[in-house]
Amino acid sequence: MSTDVGFRRSIGLFLAVMIGIGAMMGPGIFALPGEVAKLTGPLGIFVYLAVGLITVLTALNYSELGAAIPLAGGGYSFTSRTQPRLVAFLTGWFFWIGNTLACAMYGLIFAITLQGAFLPSASVPLIVAVTTILFFLLNLRGISGALKAITVMNLIELAVLAGFGVLGAFHIHAAYLRPLAPLGFGGFLPAMALIYISYVGFELITVASEEIIDPGRTIPRAILITVGVATVIYAGVVLVMMGTTRSTALAGTDVPFIFVSARIFGSWGRWAAVVATIMASLSAFVVSLGASARVLYALGRDGHVPRAFAKLHPRFQTPALALEVCAGIVIVFGSSGIVKFVASLSDFGYLMGIGVVNLSVIALHRKMPNLLRPFRPGFYPWLPVLGAMSCWAFVPALEARSFALGAALTVAGIGVFLARPSNRVELLGLPPRVERWTRQQLERLRRKKMRVLIIGGGTLAKNIAARLTAHDELQMLVRSAEHQVTFVEEDPARCAELQKRFAVPVFEGDGTKREILEQVGLDNVDVAIAADQDDGRNVIAALQAHRLGIGKVIAVVFDPDYVPLLQEEGIISLSAPKATASMVESILDRPGVADLFEIGSGVATLVSVMIPEDGQIAGTAIRDLKLPEECVIAAIIRGKKFVVPHGKTIIEGGDEVVLVGPPGPVKNARDLLALHT
Repeated sequence: MSTDVGFRRSIGLFLAVMIGIGAMMGPGIFALPGEVAKLTGPLGIFVYLAVGLITVLTALNYSELGAAIPLAGGGYSFTSRTQPRLVAFLTGWFFWIGNTLACAMYGLIFAITLQGAFLPSASVPLIVAVTTILFFLLNLRGISGALKAITVMNLIELAVLAGFGVLGAFHIHAAYLRPLAPLGFGGFLPAMALIYISYVGFELITVASEEIIDPGRTIPRAILITVGVATVIYAGVVLVMMGTTRSTALAGTDVPFIFVSARIFGSWGRWAAVVATIMASLSAFVVSLGASARVLYALGRDGHVPRAFAKLHPRFQTPALALEVCAGIVIVFGSSGIVKFVASLSDFGYLMGIGVVNLSVIALHRKMPNLLRPFRPGFYPWLPVLGAMSCWAFVPALEARSFALGAALTVAGIGVFLARPSNRVELLGLPPRVERWTRQQLERLRRKKMRVLIIGGGTLAKNIAARLTAHDELQMLVRSAEHQVTFVEEDPARCAELQKRFAVPVFEGDGTKREILEQVGLDNVDVAIAADQDDGRNVIAALQAHRLGIGKVIAVVFDPDYVPLLQEEGIISLSAPKATASMVESILDRPGVADLFEIGSGVATLVSVMIPEDGQIAGTAIRDLKLPEECVIAAIIRGKKFVVPHGKTIIEGGDEVVLVGPPGPVKNARDLLALHT
């Protein structure tokens, strides 16, 4: 069975909020107020309030994007649909850096806290390594299992923070808050830049979009609840910290929350603070590690990094290889021992990436005005512009060494982008002939998980989508992947029904119109399927999609007179209504299929396979092939010759081999014949 299976939708509103809280209410509030005190003194209270208010701009933009484009990868998936390819890739690259290094920071804070409270002679790098391995294994088993642990840790952390804020308020002394800005206002912006990492946890909710139930409603609500809860708690906790301790004393400790808790409440306060810091560190660690792996998964899914990163574990349905790589990087940076440096470098990645995502709302409105948007915050275009400005204004205020290393990582990202031949062709503007040749070569390596545009939203279109997105064991036996589906449908009621049932992007508009198809974006479609109930509309929509340059176009027609017209244009036509959904599934399962028929409503399948010139079986006699017993070679097409196969017939590179048999054995035989050396 293939290892390229699909995510399960198992996360409701409460667990989605727990993802956001787990990352947003991370250990930053326990460690960074000391750094803020060094820069601003008691003015740091307003630093936290200001960042909270500014973050609302980005949260609203994320809510609109996440509800309309509920795909794994979060900010990267939004930009890949709306921005030029290089911009989209760099956004994903920045998010991967931000999430991975944030995870390293959380692991480092946990290690420092554990060392100071329980293991004074323990090695910080060793604690980071052991913690990373344990939570790598937890993430590997699936996000639902990890969220159970996260929920418990979040509730303990929130209880301690709420108790600290309420009880600590009785110990505030106005004298500690005067003067409000003993160091002036010069450190206000750098302090905002430093703590920004504490407010971007809501972004991780959209990274898990393909695992969230009813994302159109759940994602916006979860994001706004997360930001509201975190801002209130942050402001209250920092007010107590600044109002009960001199800012100079606060600035002199690496664990300010523990320091203040012990000072106010004694030993029991210290231990409560230690437990809360550990819970926050581990909770944020688990969420960030899973998020960084899913961003790397999305980059692999789109071919920017090796496609092996887009493979999911066959049992747990998690991005196993991506998790391994991210865990290794976390161990390296988490062992540095420098909290501020790791936090600042993580901020660089987040600030750059989130700024681009804010502007993607403008691109969304311009390029895809007919995309169904369940959440509309208004104030367009000022909201996305202000959101982007609020992010990028902080970048120059970061640590100089973080800024320099961040710039180096940007250059490295551009190098990774240019390593892909098709990206070089597009970016460098090579001649069309070279571009066509490159695309032909890449076709051989093309991923089996395909991006499918279905034009139509009736019963036929829904049946096809159901076949292409099903995860059950029987379906995965005869299919290589769960395909990624986007709909175009004119009827508003059907649009709402499609989005509720499939939780995928839905464009409301006439699929026969060129401008509607252009909104979807040619770079976001591997296959277009015209599946309306009306033959005429399907023919027009298929011709439009073909002329726009979509590589594979399929049209469903009930009148066989349309078939020759479509075939002359290079469009695959299906005229067997009862077998249509399963035939589409089989065609997409291997992009190189030339013709396909189902026999007896699916009892047997007839498939043609092109043998690669460098194929493993080229030069092998049929009798020496280890084909499944239930599958036979029915014919060989060699150039313009029709070859009747016998046991001694030699298979040659470039042959078109026709297989017949039940779907499962045919799939296995097809995969064997298509192997390269």
